[in-house]
Amino acid sequence: MQHGCLLFPFSILGIDTDNGGEFINDAVASYCAREQITVTRGRPYEKRDQCFVEQKNGAIVRQVVGYGALSGTHACRQLAELYRALHVYVNRFQPSMELVAKHREGRTVRRVYDAARTPLQRLYSLAFLMRNSKN
Repeated sequence: MQHGCLLFPFSILGIDTDNGGEFINDAVASYCAREQITVTRGRPYEKRDQCFVEQKNGAIVRQVVGYGALSGTHACRQLAELYRALHVYVNRFQPSMELVAKHREGRTVRRVYDAARTPLQRLYSLAFLMRNSKN
């Protein structure tokens, strides 16, 4: 948890997890309490809560690594090294479009997206807005 939190360019205020046991345990709870991080869970019996995150993560991993099975400590080390570089690229520099509106026109749903921006551009624009707000 500590290593993961250090990868972000800002402090973590909260984490949202699914209901899996890998996230709901004493180690995570005690770390989050010590670091004053709010922990929330997905809604019970709402299977669609995590699908969009899983879809993006799965697409990135499969696109880079492929669908083949990897085994052995050498493959594990190489995969960890790849993920270290990949996470920097995807979470900071890979542009994506954000859905800003959608409306129905008869049988067709029209979606409107903003211009493609990197996560860092979105973060910097949010920081600029927060700095210049009247609060």
